[in-house]
Amino acid sequence: MNENIIMTCCIFLMGASFGSFLNVVISRVPLGINIVFPSSHCYSCKTQIKWYDNIPILSYFILSGKCRFCDKKFSVKYPTIELMTALITISLFYIFKLTPIFFIYTILCYILIAITFIDIDHMIIPDGFIIFGFIFLVITTIAGWMPISIKSSTSGAFFFSGFLLLIGFIGEKILKKEAMGGGDIKLGFIIGGFLGFKISILTLYLSFITAGVIILFGLSIKKISTKKMIPFGPYLALGTLLALLSNRVDGENIILTWYFSLAF
Repeated sequence: MNENIIMTCCIFLMGASFGSFLNVVISRVPLGINIVFPSSHCYSCKTQIKWYDNIPILSYFILSGKCRFCDKKFSVKYPTIELMTALITISLFYIFKLTPIFFIYTILCYILIAITFIDIDHMIIPDGFIIFGFIFLVITTIAGWMPISIKSSTSGAFFFSGFLLLIGFIGEKILKKEAMGGGDIKLGFIIGGFLGFKISILTLYLSFITAGVIILFGLSIKKISTKKMIPFGPYLALGTLLALLSNRVDGENIILTWYFSLAF
């Protein structure tokens, strides 16, 4: 069998397995439950899920999306997150190959996936993710594994979070209520640190554009209400993903290169 096919399958399985772990993180962290113990179990009948019923993506369809013991339906969110994580992992692998930056950006995306679904469900971004992200950022930057300089990483972190802080301040003055959560600002600091100053500008642009399009569409079909808080973490995550997928292993970005070639 072709080596590329074997490697692709391995990367897919790795991504799906981490997606399964992220499902545990997403469901337990907001509730303050240990992510290791107890082992995976049905939330309805409390029966422990055997390994053969816990195969990422596959088990959901083999069991028709139900618990083997009590027939309680499992959320379709579980295989969706596993598949999403696998596809994102493969996409990053094809761009960055087996380089340090592949593993760095993959871990960043895993953090963002967990934050996205927790923010959607609970309207919070747990500080644990921010602390882990910051420690990971410091280690990878000092070790020299990043394709950007410490100066670019630092300026990106402060620019990204500072811009969100400014938007939140202006929005609060206009709307007379909180317009940008503290978790979003702290997340912006982490994202900016990983991406650097130049890519941070692109990421902010993509985040606000996608947020505008999705929110306007949601309002038009009455799936989103202006009376409720709208989580912004998912849009920051989406903007980051789009920026990463347009990146190259040397740190250059396809979208920015294309833009500057047209502008100049």
